[in-house]
Amino acid sequence: MVQRSRSANAISSQRGLLCFLLLILLSLPLAAAETLEAEVYMAGVHESTWQFSGSSAICELKHEIPQFGLARFYRLTGEELGFDITSYQPVPEQVEAVLRESSPEWEHAPPDPLEQMVVVASGLKPITLDRRPAGWLLSSLAKGQIGSFDLLDWNDSRKQMQIRLSPVNFQRPYRAFKRCLTQLSSKGFESIRQTTVHFSLDAHSLDEASRERLRELADYIKADSDITAVRIAGHADDQGEKSYNLRLSARRAKSVQEELIHLGVKSSLLSSRHYGESRPKLRGRTERARAANRRVEIELAH
Repeated sequence: MVQRSRSANAISSQRGLLCFLLLILLSLPLAAAETLEAEVYMAGVHESTWQFSGSSAICELKHEIPQFGLARFYRLTGEELGFDITSYQPVPEQVEAVLRESSPEWEHAPPDPLEQMVVVASGLKPITLDRRPAGWLLSSLAKGQIGSFDLLDWNDSRKQMQIRLSPVNFQRPYRAFKRCLTQLSSKGFESIRQTTVHFSLDAHSLDEASRERLRELADYIKADSDITAVRIAGHADDQGEKSYNLRLSARRAKSVQEELIHLGVKSSLLSSRHYGESRPKLRGRTERARAANRRVEIELAH
């Protein structure tokens, strides 16, 4: 009887163990179902492109994230490195995201474990980074890692979104971007906010030095999206009739305005005034004073 009881207990224990294992196995699909579904926005290996562009005013490195938007590293003259993403559709509400590295399949080096919290804003420019996180992200791509913004889907909190920057085809445009940064002027908005172009006696045509100055100014205006107005004011010296000098100052202002438009500045930003000899830069009848007064002044506004 004792022997039979022991056998029955052993069988019962085995059955209990099997039931326990079966419950674990049955629970696995449920756990998998509860795992957050991830929607990944990232350029494939064969479609990933990076494009560099640069001028005397700005250096840019752009990358398309299919079905999501356009990513951009940039540095404006006199400013620090920045990064932003312009989305194809407006983001409906502000959320938080984690910026992290992720290793592609072919990369054996482990990713940097550092993670940074960033704000994803509503609107058409949801992600904007200043110098430090932008530099970290740029360095990640330079060493072959994927830069990933991980967040919950604002339309469905059961889903996770991953907005990713591919390192494929990154190196060559990145080298051009770095060269551009070393050649970028240190002049910022305050140093270029007011620009003056001078003219010869009784002339309204631009010389080569003036054209070059306006070319640099136009590059800056096109690069700085915060500029809201470009005010042009024409002036003349006191030689000749006042009415003639007023018309001459108008022609000078028009020459500058037309040149800026020719260089790609939006005409909607430009406004023009002319004052003849009524607002001299320097008073007096010396040649030095008169040369200073034959001018067009251009003022930028944020």
